[in-house]
Amino acid sequence: MKTVRLIRNRPGVSIAPDGTRYSLPSQNEIDQQFAEIARRAEGKKVVVVQGLGFVGSAVAASIASATDRQGRPLYFVVGIDQASSDSFWKIGKVNDGLVPGGSADIEFDRILEQAVKERNNLCATASEEAYGIAETIVVDVPLDVVNTTVELRSEIDINLREFETAIRAFARKMRRDALILVETTVPIGFCERRVLPLLKEERARRGIQQPVLLAHAAERVTPGKNYVSSIRRFWRSFAGYDAASACRTREFLASFIDAESYPLYELHDMASSEMGKVLENSYRAMNIAFIHEWTLLAERANINLWTVIDGIRVRKGTHDNMRYPGFGVGGYCLTKDSLLAQWSATHLFKTDTVLELTLQALRINRKMPLHTLTLLSELLPDGLSDKTILICGVTYLPDVPDTRNSPTEILLEELENAGATVLVHDPAIRSWAERPFMVVQRDLVSALEEADLVVFAVPHRDYEALQAEFLRRPLLIVDSNNVLTDIKAEEFHAAGCRILGVGKGHWRARGYHLAT
Repeated sequence: MKTVRLIRNRPGVSIAPDGTRYSLPSQNEIDQQFAEIARRAEGKKVVVVQGLGFVGSAVAASIASATDRQGRPLYFVVGIDQASSDSFWKIGKVNDGLVPGGSADIEFDRILEQAVKERNNLCATASEEAYGIAETIVVDVPLDVVNTTVELRSEIDINLREFETAIRAFARKMRRDALILVETTVPIGFCERRVLPLLKEERARRGIQQPVLLAHAAERVTPGKNYVSSIRRFWRSFAGYDAASACRTREFLASFIDAESYPLYELHDMASSEMGKVLENSYRAMNIAFIHEWTLLAERANINLWTVIDGIRVRKGTHDNMRYPGFGVGGYCLTKDSLLAQWSATHLFKTDTVLELTLQALRINRKMPLHTLTLLSELLPDGLSDKTILICGVTYLPDVPDTRNSPTEILLEELENAGATVLVHDPAIRSWAERPFMVVQRDLVSALEEADLVVFAVPHRDYEALQAEFLRRPLLIVDSNNVLTDIKAEEFHAAGCRILGVGKGHWRARGYHLAT
């Protein structure tokens, strides 16, 4: 992460999503901070977590919360990120004892603040020197697909440069015996065919002949109110490059994961571990795509697909993971992981294998938000031009401040192309990182008053609690994510609203889409 060397030429600030400003440090300030970190870490087991995004910050806090039988911290944890305007605010937030980007999990807030301010065993820095004092280095930097909307497998492009730069950064400084644990979701075969050669190359320059300790254990974090629990109390699969790496990895993971209740699953090689992560996310994405076509049928057949699926999901162990209808697929994983698998098939394994169904599921999921546009057009057949449409929900999960690959953006673009004025509201965020110039409305009632049509895109609690009495005039409404119960839909319709819902064909049968 060489960006710290550019700081002298680019003085400035790094601004967090909540507006907090952090001055970018000079190289001298970074060096002074590391000297203090080294003093505090002396004689302790040091873990460095590379990358302080949504996953890395939670992993760092979880590792820092691990204790021995006497309740003493097992590790001194250092989080590392870049001293750039885009990233330094994460370092600032962690050192303030605050979760970067916010969280819906109060346990995340608690353990991070406790580690920073009470136990004093968690801190963050931009200094690459910290890699040199680490017993274990956990890699949580992103490996991004350049364009998730590609149609051909030959067009899939991965941003290798930044990830490989991050690998070289710690390879230049790491201890000879440090364990490298890659948690980032990567293409199948990537750790052995790309990461390992880079490590060996950099270590050879330093005259290090000792074998590399390398392993892969993809994270399975689940954003939301149980975020930390999904790290500490959940099943994990892993694999080491060799027996020594696997042994070290098992011991490390078991030190902060409840492996007694959630046993660790060791795979034969790192490629198997890598495949496991992209396969399970591809499976979930395909399940979502599968339900979408049944959504279209249910609406035309005047059937409530939500209750149909409820009746199916009682079959525990075989059908209880069937997905529900919805607005669209967002977030960091389900929108790209299948592309990582296809890229590895083409570029690492040099095969002609095409994951046809898997890639088709991605294409279907990208178009899901456009079904909401169809329902809006049904309510207003004369066109959407010059209409004001309020989209309620920007984040990709309820009550989680994460807007990456939000399906709301797809609908917004199509509505603007149709000549509509679009407003967005979301109680979980203050600003939209991917669209910084888009104003996120703060007052829901006032925003509803301005709108002609409303889309409930995300089932935030604020929307589920909305009562018909707050509407100052009848509206056209599309419930895209099961925000309104049947009782509320009836109340809204009685108040003069016309309503359609994704997967809710029974509302059409009841005439909720018609004027009262």
